[in-house]
Amino acid sequence: MYHELTVWSRGIIMDKEARDVSSCVATAARALGFYADNVSDYVDDPDRTNCLVRRYARFGDQPIVDRFVYENPRPDWVVLVEETIIKAVDFLRGTPERGGVLVINSKRDPEYLLSFLPDSMRARLAKFVVVDAVGLAEQRGDSPWMFVRNLSELALDRMSTEGAEERLAIGMGIAAPLIGALVAAAGELPVDAVAEVVADRDAMLRGAGQHSVVTFADPAPAGKPGVAQAPAATHVAAR
Repeated sequence: MYHELTVWSRGIIMDKEARDVSSCVATAARALGFYADNVSDYVDDPDRTNCLVRRYARFGDQPIVDRFVYENPRPDWVVLVEETIIKAVDFLRGTPERGGVLVINSKRDPEYLLSFLPDSMRARLAKFVVVDAVGLAEQRGDSPWMFVRNLSELALDRMSTEGAEERLAIGMGIAAPLIGALVAAAGELPVDAVAEVVADRDAMLRGAGQHSVVTFADPAPAGKPGVAQAPAATHVAAR
């Protein structure tokens, strides 16, 4: 068994952030002795501006036998780099019931964001995590997505040319708080160990310490045959 991380973003504009989240998680897991893969997306086209794209990572304590499967069939960790993606697609398809940790970059109230999820998607959640990654990141310029100073950096780090070298450091900008919130909420990887592979360690630790979590309890036994009780949710604000 292993964990499957799928990071959803929008082509070109936020693709580097998505790549950084998946890369840092896979790199940290590998350094900790896990088997790990970081998979580029061969299904979506990340060069199309603002279209939905995905990046993947997998890690576990057993060898990963499906290394040439380019999509995660059962994602249990999901990150939304931009908040409006919550209304766009069933990003929890294949996630086991009460098995998903969903992290979203937003400063909105978690209950408001949850209102966009149908019951079928809510049933797959174990934890719903909201982090203001834009507010916690070190900004470079006015736009929350454009951590670049000129179009040459945009072209080199935002295009997904396979085999190209990143010009900017890996794990900076909004990616850092997203990684921190994910790792802290999931509780599977040591926060300090993951911080060692993130370029903006301070922003990553801010994300680990400043996020909100809605925890869904497993459904209780039905009071009557055929009658299921609604899952409980508790709201915890990390400081």
